[in-house]
Amino acid sequence: MSEHVHPHAAPPAGPLSDGYTVRLLQAGDEAELRAIHARQLRAAGISFAWPELFTDRRYYRVYVLERDGRIEGCLVAHATTEVFVIADRPRVLRALLRRRETLAAALREAGADELHAFVPRTMLGRMRHFLGRMGMRRSSDRFLTFYREL
Repeated sequence: MSEHVHPHAAPPAGPLSDGYTVRLLQAGDEAELRAIHARQLRAAGISFAWPELFTDRRYYRVYVLERDGRIEGCLVAHATTEVFVIADRPRVLRALLRRRETLAAALREAGADELHAFVPRTMLGRMRHFLGRMGMRRSSDRFLTFYREL
């Protein structure tokens, strides 16, 4: 198992009054979690690839929920890179466009493999063209984005 999946930080304390215990992912958990994932997708009527929890370094924390010694699910923390632009002149946007591949290479070298931009609805019309030229696209109209500061 990769070190990134089994960090040395302790998981949240458990069990609570609901009977669930939270613990870190272990190598033997994969088969049961894959089965839960498949049932979840069938119930939702969607298709989504299994996250490679043991090999993909973006999954940096995985907390497994158990009840009565049986795995019932997990919470997966996936590292993402959010990008945003601070500019009040079109020439700045044009300069960024000219450097988009150099910037992408620098971000890849720093460890990013995907970028996310959260655009307010009031700016979507103006930013859609720019983000498209930067190589970004709408990820999906089927998913809504939720946010929480920690």
